[in-house]
Amino acid sequence: MPATKTLPQCAEDAIETAIDEAADEDPVVLWWDDGGYLRDIVESVSHSLGCKFHAAEQTPLELRADAPRDRTVWYVPQAHSDDVDWFKDVENTGGVVEAHIGKLAARCFENDRIQAASIRTAYEDAAEQSSASPRSQAYGDADGSDREQVAKTLFRELNGEGGLPTLQGLQTKIVLDGHDDPVQFVLEHGAENLPDDTEDLLKIRELLVDDGVAAVEGVTDEDALVTRTRRWAVAEWLVEEGLDKSLLDAEYQPEPSSGLGISRPELQSLLSKVDSERAEELAHVYLDPDARFWHDVLRTYDDPWELADCPVDASLEHELWDGWTRSFHDGDYETCATRASTRHQRLETTYGDVPWTHVWEQAVEVAKLAHELETWEERGDTTDVVDLYGDVDEGAWQIDNAVYNLIISGKPERELPEEHPATVTLDDLRTSLTESRYLDYLSDLGDLIVDQIEAGSPFVGENYAHQFFDQEQEHLQSGQSVALFIVDALRFDLAHELAESVRRELPGLEVDETAWVGTLPSDTEFGKAALTPGSKFSFNIELDDGELVPERNGREITNYQREKMLKDDGWSYIMQSEDDASGWSNTRVAYYWNDLDKAGEEELTDFEALFSDRIEKISDIICEKLDQGEWDRAYILADHGFVSLPQSVDIDDIHPPDEAEKVTRRWIAGSDLDDDAPGVLLDENAHLGYLDEDTKVSTLADPIQRFRNQGLPDARFYHGGVLPQEFVLNFVTITQE
Repeated sequence: MPATKTLPQCAEDAIETAIDEAADEDPVVLWWDDGGYLRDIVESVSHSLGCKFHAAEQTPLELRADAPRDRTVWYVPQAHSDDVDWFKDVENTGGVVEAHIGKLAARCFENDRIQAASIRTAYEDAAEQSSASPRSQAYGDADGSDREQVAKTLFRELNGEGGLPTLQGLQTKIVLDGHDDPVQFVLEHGAENLPDDTEDLLKIRELLVDDGVAAVEGVTDEDALVTRTRRWAVAEWLVEEGLDKSLLDAEYQPEPSSGLGISRPELQSLLSKVDSERAEELAHVYLDPDARFWHDVLRTYDDPWELADCPVDASLEHELWDGWTRSFHDGDYETCATRASTRHQRLETTYGDVPWTHVWEQAVEVAKLAHELETWEERGDTTDVVDLYGDVDEGAWQIDNAVYNLIISGKPERELPEEHPATVTLDDLRTSLTESRYLDYLSDLGDLIVDQIEAGSPFVGENYAHQFFDQEQEHLQSGQSVALFIVDALRFDLAHELAESVRRELPGLEVDETAWVGTLPSDTEFGKAALTPGSKFSFNIELDDGELVPERNGREITNYQREKMLKDDGWSYIMQSEDDASGWSNTRVAYYWNDLDKAGEEELTDFEALFSDRIEKISDIICEKLDQGEWDRAYILADHGFVSLPQSVDIDDIHPPDEAEKVTRRWIAGSDLDDDAPGVLLDENAHLGYLDEDTKVSTLADPIQRFRNQGLPDARFYHGGVLPQEFVLNFVTITQE
């Protein structure tokens, strides 16, 4: 039965009654409030009735300092005591109200006064418990936290803001420290927040039984009450997802829904309402391997994946992972990817950023990579490696990207409880893909490129990087505003990530990706020299006194010369370390970013994590510049790519032949090199368009081969060779849509 009045209304009734019954025409009404929780209400009501209000701040004697001349309410925030007679005159000529918040709250239920007395009792009992508690004794806490919580609940529910509560609803909130759902209270807070008082615990038990949790009937131990309630709630969710409830003990079988409105399992409802921090804490409760709620049922269940949308119970989680692993070993990678994605989405929606979510997220990537590698292994013969690798929609570059993403996602299973089966299996799956099978893929690519080059005229009809300025002349020399973002060591897949970031951040721009053949050897000095103004016939690479030198119009292209050529052609030349605001005001800007190559060469073991950070930074810069300026066209270009080898690999160091005049780790050059030189020979027969008859370069295509040479070992990160990852580039064109 709902309340009939609010606390302010009952306070008004009490003061008016005291005034009416007083002997004086303008009496003083003395209000004793044990606990002092009614001050704001009594003060507000006093003013609304035309009474002055005075409260005792330190001692009741303060109220006698000034004799009242009008109707006045004296408020004393403590219990009435017969030991003092300071107010005998007031009591005889005025009025007295003895009402703490519990007593006044009981008066709000005029139609059920007998039952409402329990509210007053709850407040007074809480005061006694608080006073007797060690905390109250230690800190001199006369009010006590228990009584304060009851007072807050009464004030919040009966202050007139919102609807009036029912007596049962208010009693429930008092017992549950302000919470109105006993089931969700126990599911969230557990035994630590249950009351110490046996009578209160039994009240909670009865409330749970009334709400359908038959499993706690007769329970008197708080730990057992929590365990059974949580087990009942997990069962309810499992049944919701399709578990046959006959597999459960009778007291745990959920009652059928009434069919009125939308009904969700109690645990699902709770987890949908808590904040992210609380959700993370509850993940460690409901996926705790020490609290397997329905282990015997789930370990023998025919198809646990039918229940995958239920994110609770470690037994289900473990059965799902074991089933997923079996499907993976059976080679059903597409099913594995779909199932892992389903589980990841459910856990992420429920718990957010937790180890279980991360593991299933990586499981998606593991399955996708396994599928990509399987597709690669089953491919048909091809003679066009550039198209095989550089097709934007279906190219093999996606394998490199999957390996890269898998590596930077780390080892999330290390954050799981050790009982989770992923702690045993995931690392082996990840390692087999990113090391042995990935190395096989790189070797296959190397064999294909060797065959294509040795067949002659290997890249006929392709876009060549050294022809970029000539080929795009119509746009670069049209008077339009153009920005070039030239990123060192930007592999095909990382250029795709930059393109995707522009699409996400600036959806009003048109973003296109195209495969280009980078300059060979795939090193910085040649790749950057190729991206300079001039006709396609003006660029060449030749041997000069034992050095391989890039040239335009017969002049060596040094860093200084490259900058001069661009500036002479009307371009602002900006390096990433320069804050050149004036340069960006030009209508044509060439911006150079060198961090990727530098990071790869200096961080020899864990460069993927550094690359992830660098890609995010250059993405922010590109999007910022494109958003701030009104560019008609922009390009994201690369001088070369790179290869990243597995963590553990045996490098095959080979001796360069005596004819080699220039030796690097991945290529050699000399005028007398022949087909017997290690690697694949690039000469005038390759028809690259920039090697003369006296310049021959032998580049390595085998992923684990290096020429013996001084300098950095670059055991994992390298470029300079002729694997597609090193020279097939992704040039991104950005225009106004």
